[in-house]
Amino acid sequence: MRFKKLVVDGKAAVPQHMIEQALTERGFGWLVDCEIEDADVEVIRNTIVWRSGNLYTGSWRYGIWKSGDFHGRWENGIFESGRMLGDFVSGIMDPGLAE
Repeated sequence: MRFKKLVVDGKAAVPQHMIEQALTERGFGWLVDCEIEDADVEVIRNTIVWRSGNLYTGSWRYGIWKSGDFHGRWENGIFESGRMLGDFVSGIMDPGLAE
């Protein structure tokens, strides 16, 4: 399953088509275009917060990564925890997290 859950303004969207539509309407079509699995994400003040799941391909434009495996291209944002297995271009990440 691509998305497990999306929370926007405290309200959860579960069906895939509702999640993809909500993300696209808010300017996060780049995330919809990524190859992902079991994503649990939230939109807080127009910022994506990735709570868990895996991103295999695609470019992360901006947001906060909390947990999971990242294999894509990290263009900007805050990588708090998880495994950075992709191409880190810019943003904030503890150097100890890079493999």
